[in-house]
Amino acid sequence: MPPAPSPPPASAAEAAAPPAEPEPTAPVTVMPNPTDPSEITRYSSTVPFGEKGSFVASEQVVYRLGTTAVSDALNKDVIYTVPLRGTVRYPTGDAAAPGLSKVRVSPSGGFPVIVFLHGMHDATELNNAKGYDYLQKSLAEHGYVALSIDAGKINGLNNSNASDAGALARGQLLMTTLDLLRAGNATGVFNGIELAGLKGKLDLDRVGILGHSRGAEAVAYAVELNKQRIGISYENVETARELRMAVALAMAEQAAAQKRVDAATAAFNAAAAELAKAKSALAALPADSPSIAAFTQTVAQRQAESQQAKATLDAEKAELDKARIKLRQAQAIPLKSINADSTKWLELTTSPDALASSGIVLPSSTEAPHKLRAVFSLAPINARQLSRVTHVPFATLLPTCDGDVYNMPGAQIFDDSRYTAQDESAPKFQVVVRGANHNFYNSYWSESDDSAGSAPLYCRQPGRIETLRLTATDQRRNGAFLIESFMRYFVGDEVQFAPYWKGQAPTPVAGCPVGEATCDERVVLTIHQPAAQRKLLQGFRTADSMAKNPSGLPTVLEKFNRMVQCQFLGIRGSQITPTRPVACTDPVTNISVASLFGEGEKYNWRSYDPKTLLIWSVTDQAQLQWDAPGPTMAVNTGDLSAKGFDTLSFRVAVAAPVGQEVEVSIIDTQDRTVALKGSDFSDALYGVARKPNGSIPLVDAPEDAIYADTGTTRPLLNMVAVPLKAFAVHAVDLEHIKQVKLRFPKASGSVAVTDVQLQRMD
Repeated sequence: MPPAPSPPPASAAEAAAPPAEPEPTAPVTVMPNPTDPSEITRYSSTVPFGEKGSFVASEQVVYRLGTTAVSDALNKDVIYTVPLRGTVRYPTGDAAAPGLSKVRVSPSGGFPVIVFLHGMHDATELNNAKGYDYLQKSLAEHGYVALSIDAGKINGLNNSNASDAGALARGQLLMTTLDLLRAGNATGVFNGIELAGLKGKLDLDRVGILGHSRGAEAVAYAVELNKQRIGISYENVETARELRMAVALAMAEQAAAQKRVDAATAAFNAAAAELAKAKSALAALPADSPSIAAFTQTVAQRQAESQQAKATLDAEKAELDKARIKLRQAQAIPLKSINADSTKWLELTTSPDALASSGIVLPSSTEAPHKLRAVFSLAPINARQLSRVTHVPFATLLPTCDGDVYNMPGAQIFDDSRYTAQDESAPKFQVVVRGANHNFYNSYWSESDDSAGSAPLYCRQPGRIETLRLTATDQRRNGAFLIESFMRYFVGDEVQFAPYWKGQAPTPVAGCPVGEATCDERVVLTIHQPAAQRKLLQGFRTADSMAKNPSGLPTVLEKFNRMVQCQFLGIRGSQITPTRPVACTDPVTNISVASLFGEGEKYNWRSYDPKTLLIWSVTDQAQLQWDAPGPTMAVNTGDLSAKGFDTLSFRVAVAAPVGQEVEVSIIDTQDRTVALKGSDFSDALYGVARKPNGSIPLVDAPEDAIYADTGTTRPLLNMVAVPLKAFAVHAVDLEHIKQVKLRFPKASGSVAVTDVQLQRMD
């Protein structure tokens, strides 16, 4: 395309006037015509999925590698024994017909390793672990060893007896399992148990971990635990045993002291009786009896014996009082419950030799870190308030119909880890799946988990109102694509999946509900690239962000009737009992004000007022409301070059109504500009899973009116990403950017905005 002609010189009046509001360009098509350089569209590529694998998968193998122990972060009396067991599938040979897998087998014949860790359902042996077999089988057919850990016994560590909901315990189980795999790979003998099919098959330089629910928090925490291990020593075992036995020992001591008091009381009573008897005998003697001296001596002897018995009784009573105090002190520290097997093991482990003979494998505090290549956190809880998931590709999947972990705290893990490491070397992803629930990703967790109270309106069961839910089959189809493509790309270096995880390709048909050719309205992907591949233009990360953005210039808000800047102040206090304070200010007056939207983190479906607007992303943001079309947020950038970047992105949460259009402009230093419709590049701007129809998100679908004034569509800060080439073809000079502007053309609305930035996806 030839360069655009230079504009004619502007008059003084024209130069002084601000640039006119640009009209949005015409909607772009779903896929571009590659021969037309003036047409830049949302997607520039496609990715495969559902293709035949190149390997034969083994049958599901149940492994049993003995027993380990796990502990709690704060409760030193809690040490739990847990079986080292689970299921595994692995490639057994080449498929009869060539497949399309592109994984590289290591020079020693090893395959990348993917480990699954389930969450908290029942403790029935292996049932939870077997729920991911559909993923394990597919991965094995494509050249991966896929192992699912059974953590069912850890489900006894719940909110009542674990300070972090079992995150440390699950992390220790995961680390110990990886330790044993590493130690036994060469021989095929793992903790004394032979698994000949795995001999030499594990490439532990390429490991991916995926967790679900409480397991999802554990794999995210494992990133920290892998760097700084928390093991269990004999001294820890001894401490737990002494704490747990303190009450029993004190009760035994009190019983023994009471027994001694009873005996001393009986002895004193007997001595007193003998004294009384001797006194009576003496008194009965005649005054001139020759026996008086002897009887007097007997009384004196009995008196001494009685006094000695009384002293003994007093001493024993004092010891009993001490025993009672000791018991009260022991009982003042309530013990957390553990299972019978763990209790018995602690009672018997009275020496290092006894520990060794028990065969229990203790988590190591000195093992070298494992080479984690990817972490996928599926519908996690976040009891530990994690913020250090760094230097490893990380994805958190948030199902909007989650009726179990309905606060969707995985959004916090993503947000709180974005800027932790200034030299961050790995990308992070927030994956919002609309219409998915908590349970269906595990085929054993077959029940629906979205009650009428805790789930958004559109998640409720059919028959009440229209449902936009995913069926169990369709949810697993989509989950299989997201999980497998992530692991195959980041762990197995299968670059055919790169376009999707760069935001450049749609969900393939095999990842969509049955019968649907496209389904991008179902999955909203947010990408946060490594530090070297992004430049923040406005993230509202400091108290004076409006007056001084990262470019040192003001950000101008116009035509909004309510504006609030909320700054997340960081996790404070204990990591186990943290607080997450947020300070909101009026950007005009700098006066402290309340947030415009309630925090989804604190959402309680039992007391929720559906008129309350909520946002589930609790991080630095601008919260904006308007009641007339056309308000703008202009981020001044001076004379900024976008060289080295290929995408302008920002994150927006639509709190009300259901959808919002955003017109995205780049203005160069010559005032050349073009406005592009954000909805042409993203489905993030409409709150429920509706396919584009030419009207939404600027006009809400009539059937969605029921959601328009509620906060239960679970708004999150999702990414809108526009290729910079889409501005360049309209002659905007991307090496001299003066301003980035967002304009909201809808008549009214409530949104939150953050992370306006340049990114390099390629």
